[in-house]
Amino acid sequence: MSTEFRHETVFDAPGKDVVLAAYFDADHLAVQDKVAELCDRKVVDAQEDSTVRSCTWSVRSVRPLPVFVRPFVEGGRLTYLETMVWRKADDEIDLTVVPQILGGRVRLTAVYKLSDQAPGKVQRVYKGTINADVKLFSSKIERAIAAEIDKGMPLMAECTRNWLKSRPS
Repeated sequence: MSTEFRHETVFDAPGKDVVLAAYFDADHLAVQDKVAELCDRKVVDAQEDSTVRSCTWSVRSVRPLPVFVRPFVEGGRLTYLETMVWRKADDEIDLTVVPQILGGRVRLTAVYKLSDQAPGKVQRVYKGTINADVKLFSSKIERAIAAEIDKGMPLMAECTRNWLKSRPS
């Protein structure tokens, strides 16, 4: 089973490329990480050519895990591998987030699809699927992750809006 999510946001930006590039910008990511309570973002792999830009980061949660889970996670804090692949011709970014717990049996896959809506207006559709392959707890884990995404999305969108405003035109 899996749980799906979808969020739409319109940004004030000169074009899709500016918004798409933000997801690879260290300053933008740092602002979002602070709001999302993440730290220690490190590039694991990065590549770019004329058709694709990709990056994989290791990022750690600032929030401590519940006491009963801590013995199973080194350092008591959850680490994620986050991979983004910008398919330039499609104006889309494929996103995969894999928490480094339970042997990769929990995974979020999503797509950021951008389109110009009007001069200076860019729409982002963020949709994806959460899969947890954990007997008896899959749907509970998936719903909890979806609830966190729903709660954080307005905050993340506001980070991006503010970051875009601070950029020179």
